[in-house]
Order: sequence, then structure tokens, then C-alpha cells
Amino acid sequence: MEAHLQGNSQVKEKKMITRRNLLKGAALGTGVGLLTSQPFSFGGIMAAQAAGRALKMNIPGNTLGVHVPYMAAMNEILPSMGYAKADWERVKKLQTITQSILSGSVEVAAGDAISTLRAVEAGADLRIIGNGFMHTSLVFVVNGDKIQKPEDLYKDDVTLAVNSKGDFTHVMVVGPMTRRGIDMNKVNVIKMGGSGTRMRALAAGKVDGVPLHFDQASALAKQGNFKVLIEPAKEYESFLGEVYICSGEWLAKDDNRTAAKDLIKATIQAFRRANSDAGWYAEMYRKYGTSKDMATATDAEIEVVRQALGVEIGCWPNNMDHKLSVYEELLPVYKAADAIKGTVDVSKVVETSLVDQALKELG
Repeated sequence: MEAHLQGNSQVKEKKMITRRNLLKGAALGTGVGLLTSQPFSFGGIMAAQAAGRALKMNIPGNTLGVHVPYMAAMNEILPSMGYAKADWERVKKLQTITQSILSGSVEVAAGDAISTLRAVEAGADLRIIGNGFMHTSLVFVVNGDKIQKPEDLYKDDVTLAVNSKGDFTHVMVVGPMTRRGIDMNKVNVIKMGGSGTRMRALAAGKVDGVPLHFDQASALAKQGNFKVLIEPAKEYESFLGEVYICSGEWLAKDDNRTAAKDLIKATIQAFRRANSDAGWYAEMYRKYGTSKDMATATDAEIEVVRQALGVEIGCWPNNMDHKLSVYEELLPVYKAADAIKGTVDVSKVVETSLVDQALKELG
């Protein structure tokens, strides 16, 4: 969820800087807040069990810093466990990712918790089995020439773009703005998939506010008067980004359940290594990043990203932090934003036993 300056390879200073300093120049000063690592071990099931299986998956349209660990899990760690690399495809819209599970075109997806819960309320048989990453690296960036304070969102010539209405990129705006007295039903909001697409649209003046990963926000701030309006990491104690989803029918089969558990196991290992091994993270960052600057980023630049995501925000918990209580806390937030009706029984959707088993095996 849609997620995510992951990948800020445009930072040219050689000295170490913090995420807070990166965002300081992009923050709107309006008084409303415009707004011990475990060693890495591949481990895994015997190759005979995995039998070279390639999990068919959908993932969001861009890979930035926050996505690097699960990309490494799919492409590097699963093969060490006897699987083939995951057979994955990028999809821009989070709701389309959810629909791909419903149609059976893919087995597992890194998608959006809200879209999944909403589909379950409509009768879909879906399960959330783990986290692609925890929290979010997204911030909401606006054109500072047109938006100086929350009330400016009401202007007729102001348009915001989110991945899909009702998903976490939308809720991250609705919740904080509602608390500030803004009726988001009176704000122009359109759908636009892909953070890269939204970034280009904001830079070109086609829209006036978009959710971007914080590395993208920092890069954009160098191009003009673009400011951070909302930082969800400061607004919510816990905030779900991208989660692993599958269908209940698919998960009911033993071989699929084992494969799902091993994907989670691989992801936990990737989280732990990203937290403990700066060199490994830098290698994976350059290899899998989709931003053109990521492949040539220096170790120092990448370390800023790793520290921000892993330490300051906590996107890659060593235990994955996939707990029912997180959903129970966020359910009222989702309902207040009209993202869901609030009728879903999350205990029947959020499957935690696979993470528990993976942690037991990893020790």
C-alpha cells in the first residue's frame, strides 16, 4: 500500500544525513504540521519439496527503497530454498492487484490491505498472510504555490491524485485532513496509478497533490516549490503499506500453504539482512530499483535510505510484525475514511499462523 526516499540516489552530499533533514526543506511551515539485528540465514525447505516452483505474483509498479527486501526475497532467497525465482509482474493500480487474486491469474500479490478488506466485505474469499513491508515511506506532496494550508484543498483549481480512491494512498490523506477539519468529499480527487506517474504529473502541473515515496519527494523538491503536506509515519502509530494477499481457496491446499509460508520466511530473512547488512542492502537496492538513479547511488546515499526506512520508520521488523491487533487498531481509521463499511471480521481475513511457523523455523 500502493508505498515506500526510497531510492533517493540524487542526494549528492557525502556526509550522512537523516530522513528528517531530507524532508525539512520540503515541509510546509504552517503550524498544522503540513504536516539487535539477527544474523541472516537462508534456511528453508528441501529442494525436493519446492521442486523449482515459481510463485506467480503481482507487485506494484515501482521498486524503491522500501520494496528492496521483498524483491530480494522473491528473486534471491526463494531460489536458495529450492524454488525458482518468483514469476512476477508489475501492476500500477492497487485495486487491480486485488482483482488479479480474485480472478486467479496470480497466486500471491503484494497489495493493499484496505482494498482487500473492502473486497471481503463484498463477499470475496481473500486472506492477508504477511507484510511486504510495515508502515509506509509515502508522504503526501503538494504544489506549494497553490497549497499553503489545508483549506487550500477546497480550491476549484486544485486536484489531488491517489492510486485508487479508498486505498491506503487515499486514507493517508483523508484521515489527517479530516482531523484538521477538512471535508475530503469537497476536494477534487482523481485516480492515478504508479508513484512515478504521479510524480511526473505533479512536476508537470497536471495535478496539485500526490502520495510519493519520501525519496521521490526529496528529488521533486529540488525541481520547484513542492512541499510535504502529510507524513503518515507521524500521523499513525502503525500504518499498513503493502501486504501479501491470496485467496482462501488457494491457501487451503497444503503445497500452496507451504509455498506461502516459505515466501514469508524468505521475506523475514530479507528484512533481517536489510536491517543488519548495509552492503547487502546496497547491492539489492542497485539491482532491483526502478528509479534511474538507484543503480548508480553511492553507499552513503543508500545508507541514508536504509537508516530512514529500517531504523526511523521501522519498515522491516525482524519478526514481520504481522498481528491481528494492528488491523483492529486501523479498522476504525479505515471506516472513518469511508474506505470500508466496517463489517468485516478481520480475524477471518488476517492469517497469522504462517508468520508464526516461519519464525519458529528461523529461530
